[in-house]
Amino acid sequence: MSDAKSSHLAADGKLKVAPPKVGSIAVARIVGVLFITATAATMISQIMMEPLRVDANLTAIADSHRETLAAAVLFEIISALASAGIAITLYPVLRRCAELPATGYLGMRLVEGAVGVSAAIGLIAVLETEGPLTELVLALHDWMFLLVLIVFSVGTFLLYPMLFRFRIVPKSLAVWGLIGGAMLLLSCISVLFGWIEMGGTTDLILSLPIWINEMALVLWLIFKGFDLSYLANERS
Repeated sequence: MSDAKSSHLAADGKLKVAPPKVGSIAVARIVGVLFITATAATMISQIMMEPLRVDANLTAIADSHRETLAAAVLFEIISALASAGIAITLYPVLRRCAELPATGYLGMRLVEGAVGVSAAIGLIAVLETEGPLTELVLALHDWMFLLVLIVFSVGTFLLYPMLFRFRIVPKSLAVWGLIGGAMLLLSCISVLFGWIEMGGTTDLILSLPIWINEMALVLWLIFKGFDLSYLANERS
């Protein structure tokens, strides 16, 4: 009876075992946890950085909030490592779909992680500099963080088409993620050229869809896992 549920007769009358509908739930949950870690760590670090952005006396803030800034550095490094970990964990799954874009996505997120770690380490200089130099270091950090977001958004153009094409997650999630990634890239380019302000209302509106999508994707991965049945049927 259990065999009948997991198999069917092929056209030639031979018994053919149907591929499982869901892939490795353990790997999917690891990816989900890494997504949560990266997003939460980024949000926490940015909140911790806010006093430096709104107070004119940067040196005084740095002196009185050394522990907070040190924690912000730690969270940024955690975020960068988690981002790289997402691609590393996903790679064996995505490579079965399309090796070239899977490798491209892995490379993009490794670059994202490397730039993120560099930005975080550079932030340590805020604790050791004074006056205008402090402002320069903080500005450099913000530009590197913008580069992280640009690399991330470009990476969505590699990830979500694979998720859509091979139906690893619901198509609606994949389309949503692709649109959200495009909106984030538009926001980053607008900030880069000075058309909008980083952290402003327009930036928030353009950035929000991809972050909400990631949380929806996390829930799907944790509770449903990867759906590899379409991939298995296509290769059979």
